[in-house]
Amino acid sequence: MIHASRLVSHKPARMELERHELPSEPPPGGILVRADVTLISPGTEVANYLGRTTQRTLTSTEPYYPGYSFAGVVEAVGDGMDRFRPGDRICGPLPHASWAIEDRPERLARMTRVPEGVTSRQAAVTQLACIALNAVRPAAIQLGDTVAVVGAGLVGLLAARFARLDGAHRLAVVELLAERREAARSTGADLVVDPADPASDEQLRGLAPGGFDVVVEATGAAPAFVPALELAAHGGRVVLLGSTRGRVDNFDPYASLHLKGLRVIGAHVSTAPKTATVHDRWTEAANRRLILDLIRDGALEVDSLITDVVTPSQGGEAFRALAEEPADHLGVVIDWSA
Repeated sequence: MIHASRLVSHKPARMELERHELPSEPPPGGILVRADVTLISPGTEVANYLGRTTQRTLTSTEPYYPGYSFAGVVEAVGDGMDRFRPGDRICGPLPHASWAIEDRPERLARMTRVPEGVTSRQAAVTQLACIALNAVRPAAIQLGDTVAVVGAGLVGLLAARFARLDGAHRLAVVELLAERREAARSTGADLVVDPADPASDEQLRGLAPGGFDVVVEATGAAPAFVPALELAAHGGRVVLLGSTRGRVDNFDPYASLHLKGLRVIGAHVSTAPKTATVHDRWTEAANRRLILDLIRDGALEVDSLITDVVTPSQGGEAFRALAEEPADHLGVVIDWSA
């Protein structure tokens, strides 16, 4: 047996490190993986940690074992596993744990080898990058389009990077927090504004006089939904990337959406195709391979997104800090090799 540790939440707003044991040999078709690092999702995982209306409350799943952004090394494989072998560096949706066993085919399909030239910390960002890219793809950005990203959290900053790579001619980032506005400037945005600033409306109109062709709402805050619609041009596309939760007040669909002919697109990562087709080959696994290649080739910069590296014993405090002090923390990595 392997003595391992993992993060667990037995009740909202409390995260602990617990010890447990794993078999030293994976089951047939499975893999045993040793973690290098995991990345905390500041959206979904923190919402689950706090007990908001998410998978945790909707499914009544207790205790809650967080984590889906993992990078590590395959230590052993079960009979019949021919896709991975011991020594492979991989990344994918595994929990915050020092060791993990995975034998579910649908999860194994989402695991990807990490190429030479990509660090484990960089590889851990790929799952959130997949989430961001899954929002940019259906937006169908064309060369010359104007794009606004609302929210400069981790996925918002990644979405802004992808929008620029995808052909955005003019790119704006809208963010309330000064620290995140500073981070947004690294995306190459033409304009970074504080929506609380009375001059921001005029600045945004100056960049896109008729409104933005594409608006990516990356905050997940219900009050940001209507302003995102207002930023869009007639016939524009508004993509909900931030897993918007809660009710939207003062929403007039006729004025805000119908008259402008807007397309509103829900972009949860689960909507990515499971199987490649001639019409859409961009499965989550294909997106992840592309992202790793972009990082390796220097086309996608992610190092600046990692603001904190903590030990497993500091994991609970890291969740609390992300929930209560979002201005001070962006990408928080747990180093399981320490």
